[in-house]
Amino acid sequence: MFDQATWRRQIADQLNGFARNPRQEMQLAGAPNLLSYLVARTLAPFLEAFQHEPIAAVLTLAAISHTPGADQIVQRATRLRYQSAAQVDRELRASRELRITVEQLLLELQTIALVRQRLNGSREEWVRVTLDRDLEFFASEFAQLRRALSDPGWQTRSDALRALRSRKGRYTPADLVLIHDGLTDSAAHVRAAAARMLGLIAEPPGALLQKTLVRVALNDSDAETRVAAARATGMLREHLASPQLLDQISGCMFSDDSFVRSAAALVLGELGDMVSAPMLIKNLARLLGDTDAYAREAAARALGRIGLAAATPDVLEALNRAVEDDEVTVHEAASDALNRLREVRPIQVLAVGAQH
Repeated sequence: MFDQATWRRQIADQLNGFARNPRQEMQLAGAPNLLSYLVARTLAPFLEAFQHEPIAAVLTLAAISHTPGADQIVQRATRLRYQSAAQVDRELRASRELRITVEQLLLELQTIALVRQRLNGSREEWVRVTLDRDLEFFASEFAQLRRALSDPGWQTRSDALRALRSRKGRYTPADLVLIHDGLTDSAAHVRAAAARMLGLIAEPPGALLQKTLVRVALNDSDAETRVAAARATGMLREHLASPQLLDQISGCMFSDDSFVRSAAALVLGELGDMVSAPMLIKNLARLLGDTDAYAREAAARALGRIGLAAATPDVLEALNRAVEDDEVTVHEAASDALNRLREVRPIQVLAVGAQH
């Protein structure tokens, strides 16, 4: 049944494409500005639910807002469902009541926080500046949204994490709490910074930190953050590598989400020669034929880094096919992996011969 959790989850799903290329997604949506784009994405799950389960949709909206603007949304639900972001923008400019309700929805459904989760560094700053500029048109309105945009909390945590570099990996219990909180922060660049700091730890990290780091490496919505967490996993591989972790990664290689598949291959590459299970290597070779170029590239690089255990005829054959890939990055990754494996394969043959 449609509820706030479902609504929020569906907004998050819609924002995945935005994280990959914000400006392009806005253009495709026909949005004249960022505010109208985010409003359209926030309203879309409600408008769809209103067609199939109107009572649940209306009750969910009413739990967030009892304003006249909420009544307007219900009254115009059928029409709004088929409107572009440009038309939503015109509706916003024409109705102050609608703007009041929209502000409540953006904050209560955490649209802004969901955007921050999916962006890193300069892109997040671009969103903050662009949205703030869009709000200038409405003078003294959107006060709560302006406060959310100017919240300095993310910068404070980012600065604190950066200062941990002086510890040289010898963290206090308070430092470890900061790192864990950073790994779950709403801002992508803060999560990435926390992962980098954890990778420098001098002592084996606790189970909670290990679990959180692996989750970020495999499932984070931001590419740079996943890379940072994967590298930290590689730096801590002596402490993290286990049959349970490898089983978890193996399952991710069959995910419906191409980001998760490529992340799994990336982590295996960072674990390097600690990955020797034939099934994992077979799955990586299979991933060379994935529909997603990032997954194919990550699989090729992982096979090259695994080394001896991956230097099998089947893997070499799969990499030879990958060299013909139309994507330059996949071609280069496969070529590099072949060179690495051909260097270790003669050693393997000599070792077998010496046993006889």
